[in-house]
Amino acid sequence: MNILVCGLFVIVFVWALLSNPDLFSPAKFFLFSFLIFHLGALSLKASYELWMLMLLVLLVGAGNVLFEAASPLPPQIRWPPALRRHADPRHFLVWIWAMSLPALAAEALLIWKVGGLQAYVNAIGNRVIEFRGLGWAVTLSATVVTFNLAYFAIGLTRARSAWWWSGYGVHLLIALAVGLLSGSRGGFLTIFATQLFCYHYIKGKVRLTRALPVAAALVFAALVLGVVRNAVKFEGDVLSTGLGSGDRTLEYTTFKYGVEPLQILLEANHVKPVYGMTLVSLVTNLVPRDWWPDKPDTGGIFFTKEYAGNAWDGASNLTPTLLGESIINFGWIVGIAVYASGYPALMYLLVRYYRRIVIWARAEGGPAGAVELLLYVCVMWAAVGLMIGEVTSTVLNLLTTKVLPLMLLKGAFGQRMLPLRRLSGSPRSVRA
Repeated sequence: MNILVCGLFVIVFVWALLSNPDLFSPAKFFLFSFLIFHLGALSLKASYELWMLMLLVLLVGAGNVLFEAASPLPPQIRWPPALRRHADPRHFLVWIWAMSLPALAAEALLIWKVGGLQAYVNAIGNRVIEFRGLGWAVTLSATVVTFNLAYFAIGLTRARSAWWWSGYGVHLLIALAVGLLSGSRGGFLTIFATQLFCYHYIKGKVRLTRALPVAAALVFAALVLGVVRNAVKFEGDVLSTGLGSGDRTLEYTTFKYGVEPLQILLEANHVKPVYGMTLVSLVTNLVPRDWWPDKPDTGGIFFTKEYAGNAWDGASNLTPTLLGESIINFGWIVGIAVYASGYPALMYLLVRYYRRIVIWARAEGGPAGAVELLLYVCVMWAAVGLMIGEVTSTVLNLLTTKVLPLMLLKGAFGQRMLPLRRLSGSPRSVRA
């Protein structure tokens, strides 16, 4: 069975490359993510049933390739010269910096709450418990990354001076520091990955020879940061990362994120459906647990408590994957049916969104198009991230730290993307 899944993956990936030349399309990002998060299955004695479940996930990726092949991108629109010069929104830099201040204030509050920077660093490995009740501050601090990415995307729309990019560099260093202090590898590394997506669509096509080294570097950095975040601490006034310790190795569990939750479910004595209660947490999660101690758990918390023996006593949780969360909510038969119908439908909508935004942003080429493109990249990242994530944290993180900040920026800028017919010169030249 493993040979079948591996062979099918190669076939689907080659099909994706041949059917759509866009190296950063949703289908290719889905397949790359599938490879990274399921590669560890080759080192396990995976059962036939586990490979069947992984095959189901891969078939969603194959469907994604089919959707892209059935609706290919048209040739890039050459917009009129009069539309090539786009002025920045008024007070653009003022808005970016001003909207970043609440995030910096929230980060400062977190540092103060735990007793200073050294205490904060020592608490990163136990952050789920240490920051309990401060989720709003953690969320608010994460918005500085989104504002930084908007800063970068708009910066690509026209020539900038060295002084302009120097100011951006200061903002980037702040965003990277906040990302590192969050303890989340994604909060730090997705900055570079999203920059690459923005550069590809706004400035110029990024080729495979450049994308592969960047992807490899990001994966390696994720393995290293997995060790650092669990071992970093101050010993007196000396910062220790744990990388020099003989009992520390790279965290290869990254390659099993899509495998281990499904294996745990297969090894469980029984699966007792909770009939959508982990999905209800999309709404109830907004209520502090101090106010409602018995509120429904998210998919990750419920899965860890019920199927992983609450292994970390609340200090950490496993994410069940979208397939796993469907199963723990609705049982094996109905859960697989819900996944097999719902996730491909979401991917279909994502491909339509991708096609519309890429056509529009490439044609418009200005700040409004850059922000819309960044919003698409964030939505695409979250949709693919559901493959190994949980519904509540993925959706709420998207809405609160990505969509809402970008909507506020769009409102502050007061710019809209121009109608496509004005950019293409003919309303029939492109099918939206």
